[in-house]
This record gives sequence, C-alpha cells and structure tokens, in this order.
Amino acid sequence: MEGVIDAHCRDLLTREAGFDWTVTEFVRVVDARLPPRVFYKHCPELLHKNCPELLHKNRSGLLHKNRSGLLNPPATPSGIPVHLQLLGSDPDALAANAHQALRLGAISLDLNFGCPAKLVNRHDGGASMLRDPERLYRAVDAVQSAVGDHIPVTAKIRLGFSDRRLALACAQAAEAGGAAQLVVHARTRNEGYRPPAHWEWIGRIRTRLSIPVVANGDIWSLEDYWKARTLSGCRDVMLGRGALADPWLAPRIRHWQLTGHRLPPTSWPQRASLLSAYAAMQRNTLPDKVVVSLLKQWLNHMRARNPEAAQRFQALRRITDLDTFLDGLNQPTPSAIAVGQS
Repeated sequence: MEGVIDAHCRDLLTREAGFDWTVTEFVRVVDARLPPRVFYKHCPELLHKNCPELLHKNRSGLLHKNRSGLLNPPATPSGIPVHLQLLGSDPDALAANAHQALRLGAISLDLNFGCPAKLVNRHDGGASMLRDPERLYRAVDAVQSAVGDHIPVTAKIRLGFSDRRLALACAQAAEAGGAAQLVVHARTRNEGYRPPAHWEWIGRIRTRLSIPVVANGDIWSLEDYWKARTLSGCRDVMLGRGALADPWLAPRIRHWQLTGHRLPPTSWPQRASLLSAYAAMQRNTLPDKVVVSLLKQWLNHMRARNPEAAQRFQALRRITDLDTFLDGLNQPTPSAIAVGQS
C-alpha cells in the first residue's frame, strides 16, 4: 500500500473500533543502514508514542521497553499499535536496519515479500524473493537474529511469483527463519490483483505451519470476510485496499463479531467527511496539488465498490484546485459538480 497508508490515513481508519494493529508503508532497504529520519518519515508514530498504557509482549512473553525505558509503543492517536515494515533482499542490510528500527522504538518488524510492483521486483525486492525460498529464509533469519527476543518479526508473502509451486516452501522458509506470524495474500505475483483470490490455498499453507497465518486479498465486504475465513481456516484477516474502498469495513466486521448485527452501508456524507478530514491533515505539510492527487487516489479506491464515489470521481478527476475539489466532494449531488465545472 505504498503511497496510500500514511500516518494520517492510519489515524483516520482507526478512530472507530475495528483494527487490532496497523502496518506502515514499507521502508526500502538496499545496501546500507538508513538514518533515523527515514524511519520517522514512514512511521512518525515512533516520535509520538501515544499510548503508555499499551503493553507489547514479545514471543517470550516479556514486555518490550524502548530505549527510554517507557512502556509506550508507537500507536495511532486511538491507541492502535503501529508495526514497521521493511522491504529488501540483502540479509546484512536488513539486519542493520532492523537493529536501527529496534533502537528507535519499533515494537514489531514486518518483512514485505508480497509487493508485486514491477519496479520493486526489478530491484530484487518484494515478491521477487518468492522465486527462491532459501533467500527468503536468509532474509528473515538475519532480521530475527538482529532483534533477538526484543520484538517479533513477521512476514507477508503471496502464493508464489509466476505460479504456486513454491508457495508452501516460501511459507515454511519464513517460519524457519523466525517469523512469528505470516500474512498470505491469496494470489501469485503474476496474478497481481485480478480476481479471484485463492483463499483455499492459504488454508493449505496454514495447516502446515505452527505459527499464526493471516488471510489477505479481496476482502471487500462482510461476506468476503466470512468466506475468506471459512476457506482459509484463518482466525484473522488483513485488510488493505478493502479498508480504503470502505473505511468502515473493519468497524463493520467488529460490530458483527460482537453483536451479530449489520451496520448500515457507509453513506456518501461519511465518506466525504473522512476525505475532507484527510485533506485538512495533509495540507498542513504538503502543497495543495499533491493533496488533490492523494484524494483522487483514495477516491479511486472507493469508486470500484461504490456508485456515488464513481460518479464523484468522474466529475472531479480533472480538478486540480484543492478547495474546488473539496467543494465538489461535499456538494449534494455529483451532477451538480459536473454542471458547476463545465
């Protein structure tokens, strides 16, 4: 979710109960230890640890204290823990940056072996590692050795690169390297985001591992959530694009878990209010045209699953002025926007 799930987005998505933890955009690791400012850029929650009452237990059951000695892990303003994600292939560089992240107060390190982006894969990152389980093992092992029992190391994979023949081998390599949990996106790299998601394949992996496995991919609705859990046998799921398409999906799932009842569909005023709040947060530090671009990116995620969002996107897609764009989001009907901008 590079370029989408930043700290402001994490803040907004976790204001309603639903998420148990969040993961940052990936920190790209190449061949050197990165300076603290890079980690703070991707995870500003490291600078503003909001919840002293949150206690994080590592795999040994011990409470993790940061270097200041305070039990205050990085979290969103609502108190949802934020885990730091690394992406890379060089074990030594990953280990050096894992140690840096630990020193800066990270409470968990997630390793991204699932990114399907061509540019990332051409530079030997993300899903490209799924072509060689041994290399994946060495990467996880190096990071786990670097942080020891201080914080857990987790990983995310897909069902392979071009096919699924190495799916189980890659999952087992992550576990053998020391991953405490594995998220599996239910498609290969070459399948990208094309439906369907093969949740049943996650189930095949889950039954062969002793660590928790989390299902991911194509969870857009309450029905998808239940189907993904049923076919994979996983207790937990991870939301990515689905949480952007419907920012109330996680609260919808949590409400159903607790009550057995459905929340009403997310209304357009709810969506417009959230996008407006996002813009207000971003424009404090970014140029207006960049904020408009970010809003269009989020609205683009919404439009595939919501007819009114699709109409708004079509009406606003050529707007570059932020205030005009926000007015368009909050006008009563998309048709009024189209007329006003003609």
